Amino acid sequence: MSLKTASRTIAILVISVSTVAFAEGVTTSTAQDVRLACPAGTVQKGKKVSKNEGVFCVKASSGKEREPQLHGPYVDFHSNGQKQSEGQYADGARVGLWTFWDVNGVKTGETEFAGGNYHGKRVQYFSTGKPRVVEQYTNGKRDGLFQEFSEDGKLVRQASYRDDQQVATK
Repeated sequence: MSLKTASRTIAILVISVSTVAFAEGVTTSTAQDVRLACPAGTVQKGKKVSKNEGVFCVKASSGKEREPQLHGPYVDFHSNGQKQSEGQYADGARVGLWTFWDVNGVKTGETEFAGGNYHGKRVQYFSTGKPRVVEQYTNGKRDGLFQEFSEDGKLVRQASYRDDQQVATK
């Protein structure tokens, strides 16, 4: 399955209260409200872009001993307001495609999840946007091709894994 087909559209409406412009013409918003498209039977927790706190949907608890479960879209931010990660939860576990960014807003990785485990393709990127590592997982274990690249795009190392054990290398 490709990253594109695993991708789900996460509807996020960000309402800017103020905008700050930087010298290079890049703009970012501060004091933002975030609205998620939470699934039926869930409610949004969190609403502001803030450091160390995510904005996410939870299922209401069904008893005194049960804590609310993450279920639906999730997004969190670095202390400067840049998005840090975005993805989906289902019944408390990460699922589908998750995307990760550094403090400058540069994409650092994409990982497919199932049941909270790496499951599918995981790609880590250089700051240039080129892949640094591309690997395959099945139920949280490396399974398939592992490739490591140099910043100029040349293959540096390649190995095959089966059930989290390296079985071949090039």
